[in-house]
Amino acid sequence: MVYMKPENLKDFIQSANINFLIGSGLSRPYLETLGNIETNLYLLQENKDLSEKVKDIVRASIYREYFYKVMLPNKIMGDEDLYDEVIKNYQRFITLWNGIVHNRCGNIRSKQINIFSTNIDLFVEKAAELCGVELIDGFQGSIKPIFKESNFQKTIMKNSVHFQNVSELPVFNLLKIHGSINWRVNNDEITNDASLDIIGRIHNCLTALDTVLVPYTLDLQPMITAAEEVVFKSDFSSEKIKLFNEAYYQLVIVNPTKRKFSETVVDHHFYELMRIFSNSLEKENSLLFVMGFSFADEHILKITQRALKTNPTLLVIIFAYDQEAYDVFIERFGEIPNVKVLLNGGDDTRTEESPQTLNYGFKEINDTYAKILDLIPLNFNHGRK
Repeated sequence: MVYMKPENLKDFIQSANINFLIGSGLSRPYLETLGNIETNLYLLQENKDLSEKVKDIVRASIYREYFYKVMLPNKIMGDEDLYDEVIKNYQRFITLWNGIVHNRCGNIRSKQINIFSTNIDLFVEKAAELCGVELIDGFQGSIKPIFKESNFQKTIMKNSVHFQNVSELPVFNLLKIHGSINWRVNNDEITNDASLDIIGRIHNCLTALDTVLVPYTLDLQPMITAAEEVVFKSDFSSEKIKLFNEAYYQLVIVNPTKRKFSETVVDHHFYELMRIFSNSLEKENSLLFVMGFSFADEHILKITQRALKTNPTLLVIIFAYDQEAYDVFIERFGEIPNVKVLLNGGDDTRTEESPQTLNYGFKEINDTYAKILDLIPLNFNHGRK
């Protein structure tokens, strides 16, 4: 087991290119994780014995589960207490790292922070806005924002009002490598659907399909059986499913299937975002913090493994939620020396001979970052909590 003290992390942070890879674990418990949705979609796709009507019903039923658990709560508020818990964690994360990057040694590195996210929700954008920090999400323009990868990696300078001193501001680059629920394609360009109109349209289509779709189950077979009964007993028409598909596939997201790689590389924008991720890991003295992400995405896993082999100055720090997650990460990365998989040892009295650990959730990860900020000489107090 690895328990890395904050003072050890501080030394890497002072001179590193800072990157984060975040996944759905950070948006829990307000939004649920995928569970076995990805596996069920893959098994359904590979099943050659089913009729297309049955597949259409089961596939739409799986997407309905994904939609209600991950997408709709971004437009229609769910449990407010859970939402407040999650957004406060994101705000604290943004605030802490704004302070850390602002205060680290001189001009050794730029004040850029890359957040690579597989989440399609809007928590990072909302948290950054609430914190009043500089966030670049790839869009440019006020009336009709257009997404371009060239908008990333911009340096923002600030002049002092009274003394004309110039200083670089911390900038968070948010690169959503699986897309986002507010992205739309318009004339071959990605635009920002700030009102989430398509989410409302998908919701209406699903309401019209209530009598056709089947309950989601962890095991795929009961869904197949139920779908076959729907096709057999009713005068089934695929028109409503077609309308749902037309709305759903307007979402600019990488769907949770095991064919992510082939889906990603055929789309220019997703390919470019993955290229930026790969290039960031190849830079000298790059540091990648991994939070709430399991590396179940084989494409991202392979890019990270390749970078670890070719860039000896890359350090990857993975926060394992619990012992089970720790074991999975160790299996995926083995004994690579520049990968540190961290368990939450609680207080400083815990040792490797005392293996009991606490969960390493978002709050506990932020507690670690807060200790790092306390160790870096402060030029100002950034109102951290």
